[in-house]
Amino acid sequence: MSSLLIIDKYDHRSDVVHSLLCVGLDSAIAKLPERFHDDPTPQFAFNRWIIDQTHPFVAAYKPNIAFYEARGAQGLHELKLTMDYLHDQHPDIFVVCDAKRGDNSTSNTGYVEEIFDWFGFDAVTLHPYMGRQTLQPFLSRADKGCIILCRTSNPGDDEYQELLVDGKPLWQVVAARVRDEWNDSANCMLVVGATQ
Repeated sequence: MSSLLIIDKYDHRSDVVHSLLCVGLDSAIAKLPERFHDDPTPQFAFNRWIIDQTHPFVAAYKPNIAFYEARGAQGLHELKLTMDYLHDQHPDIFVVCDAKRGDNSTSNTGYVEEIFDWFGFDAVTLHPYMGRQTLQPFLSRADKGCIILCRTSNPGDDEYQELLVDGKPLWQVVAARVRDEWNDSANCMLVVGATQ
């Protein structure tokens, strides 16, 4: 992306296709259509089929890494095949790793190398709970996006997100902190559930 902000890649793609559509590639092996089960790389075959059907309308793809990690080396291999296919066939489409990482900074350095450098994702979802310092390996990558969990829409989402901090719900504190203090590289975004 060089001098462009990473969000510009998404915005440009969105403008080109006149769409905000992000397609999740949550390819749980047990839920794949039967016709893909005999393929030696069923998750990749399914993903390639989905990509081939949807790419004219898509601003972004978002594989959830858990469905690939669950299959060990084979699943990670198929996720890498998917990413290589996207890079080769559709390099202009924004790709998010739905990983919700947020460990200590040493572990996060490893995740940065895996997610950004080896897989080649444009952005990753992250937990804010351990603070800015632990996320710094991600935040300092101005060429990549950091999508911070803020206000989700899952059952039980209010258990922590609605806790009051100085009279404001925690999710508002997270949003303000990311906007005002964490976004030095102009590469931060927020996860906010559509129903919220």
